[in-house]
Amino acid sequence: MSLSMTLAGLALRALPRAFRTPETVRRTAARRRRHSAPLSLRRLCRVHEETVAGFPVITLTPGKPSGRELIYLHGGAYVFPLREAHWWIISALIRRTGATVTVPLYGLAPWHSVAEALPFVDAVHQAVARRAPGGRVFVAGDSAGGGLALAHVMDRRDRGQSQPRSLFLFAPWVDCTMSNPGIAALERQDPMLDVPGLVYCARLWARGLPLDSWQVSPISGTLAGLAPVHLFQGGRDLLLPDAKRFALKAAAASLPVELEVAPAGFHVYVAATFTPEARSALDRVAGVINSVE
Repeated sequence: MSLSMTLAGLALRALPRAFRTPETVRRTAARRRRHSAPLSLRRLCRVHEETVAGFPVITLTPGKPSGRELIYLHGGAYVFPLREAHWWIISALIRRTGATVTVPLYGLAPWHSVAEALPFVDAVHQAVARRAPGGRVFVAGDSAGGGLALAHVMDRRDRGQSQPRSLFLFAPWVDCTMSNPGIAALERQDPMLDVPGLVYCARLWARGLPLDSWQVSPISGTLAGLAPVHLFQGGRDLLLPDAKRFALKAAAASLPVELEVAPAGFHVYVAATFTPEARSALDRVAGVINSVE
């Protein structure tokens, strides 16, 4: 446990809790706006924004691209937009890999749902795959974006389309029912998340689909035949019990899976790129990406 991770967790506890109730979710969502790529990242990359299937897509191409492509799906419980912390993760990965990163800005609930997101993300994936030499395409996502990333590759598998080389999941939201009995033991330790607000967000995102359907809670689906999964989870995160359950189910389905837990890590701790735990996780991701020729 590093001092910097401990201090970051304490700082998070001092912030208002967005997921305490449905009302706190609504109030917080009304105030939040999408963050543009910071100047430091614009100096590192050419930033291009276009529209695909009616939704924005941001592509960041470094000055000396490596030929590897990464599709990154941001978190935010499906109701909050891309934030500064997401750019920190993306920037760290570009600096370590030289990959071109494509960020699909899927529509947010309550105005949009998973039924719209899956075909949109697939359209983006197809476009990325067409320009990727040797199929060097990777997919990553944090929190809700991790859940969507997993549902996306399941959707591609079911339709007979190619899988990415690897899937990187940072504290993915794989079970939107929040029914795992192990969650209760972590409620006091988690400095960010609360069950009532998360379930409210999940219902908005599902828009009529059962919360335990694979599109909404991909842990409910069949895991065989997916890309290898690298999962990074904090030990003080409500989503840890479901991450462990996912890893066990994946292994039982003969899906290559690695689960790395940072004991003092909070939700999406990899965004705290100044901590040794986050750097270690990002280095691990970069090692996998850079090893593909």
